[in-house]
Amino acid sequence: MESGDAAGALATVDEYLETQGGTESGLALKARVLVKLGQPAEALRLIERVGAASVPEMRAYAQASLMLQRWTSALPVLEHLVKLEPADGDLLHELSACRARLGRYDESIAAAVQFSKLPGNEARGFTLIGLLERDRGNNQKCAEAWSRVLELRPDAKDLQVSAAEFFQEYGKALLLTGDASKAESALVRGVSAGESAAALAWLGKAQQQLGRRQDSERTWLRAVELEPLNAMAAEGLAELLMQRQDFAGALARLQPLEEQPGLRSSTGFLLQRLYGLLNQPEKSAEWKQRTEKLRRAEEALVHMEQVIVSSPGTMWGRVYQAWYLAEQDNRDQARELLSPFVKEGAEPFIMKLWAALRDGTPLPGPEEGPLDVF
Repeated sequence: MESGDAAGALATVDEYLETQGGTESGLALKARVLVKLGQPAEALRLIERVGAASVPEMRAYAQASLMLQRWTSALPVLEHLVKLEPADGDLLHELSACRARLGRYDESIAAAVQFSKLPGNEARGFTLIGLLERDRGNNQKCAEAWSRVLELRPDAKDLQVSAAEFFQEYGKALLLTGDASKAESALVRGVSAGESAAALAWLGKAQQQLGRRQDSERTWLRAVELEPLNAMAAEGLAELLMQRQDFAGALARLQPLEEQPGLRSSTGFLLQRLYGLLNQPEKSAEWKQRTEKLRRAEEALVHMEQVIVSSPGTMWGRVYQAWYLAEQDNRDQARELLSPFVKEGAEPFIMKLWAALRDGTPLPGPEEGPLDVF
């Protein structure tokens, strides 16, 4: 297995098990090989049968759990392994990612900082810190971390993300912290590294904030060429058409988005205004109601994220983590997190979420949760 021939190693182990019987050490070795071959479910079955006594066996268990998105199973093993081997970069990276999946961002960033201090891992460490700060909504710290990355790797190569994605997300963070000029420079580099509708949409936004409407229009038109249903670009183009009093043209830009999943309240608000300007009061009233509902859901989602980030170990922090895991189609982990809070007299949101997980039905919307849980 050390040579990289996992398939050959599996054949050797199977031959050994056939001649010597299913010894615990042989089965544990087979589990390690199965992880290398990308068969985590069978690997976990074997490890749970014979136990994980050595560091390599514990690593195999943790890696298989991560591959199956069993974050709560992987976490205590990774934390134990890092205590044993605190200078192992792979372990620290895995621990950081696992903690983040469970909403434990402070602890996740602590592991990422430790990772960044290991020789040869500084650039990747600051990349990881930036990703984590981005995910918890701290754009200023994200931009600071990635500025450090560029000091170390000016081309943003050989990181956990592609150069195109790095510059797109760096530019986005800069724009959201109010630095449109630096954001434009980063986003231009992102588009040069790999053109995408998302990067172009944010680039158009930066150009708009810099007062360059013609540039933003050209950029957004290219974005919708690549992705006709890109909401940010469509909204930007619609607003430009509204400024020219071309309300029908603006509506035509937005109508394809009306029934799309993930519709944004900002799109709904523009549709409400446009139907009003085009003397369609009933449609305008309908969109006013839809927009208010979308806004409530967005505000509730932000509230959920704040609870997870600020209070991950509380009941509601864990309940909302369960909702997010279920939203990502990881219902087994969601059930595991939620089950301690399912009891008589539990909050209605908890019981609705549990019923959805049990029955395979749609999840309750975030707006159905309480807004006063701090």
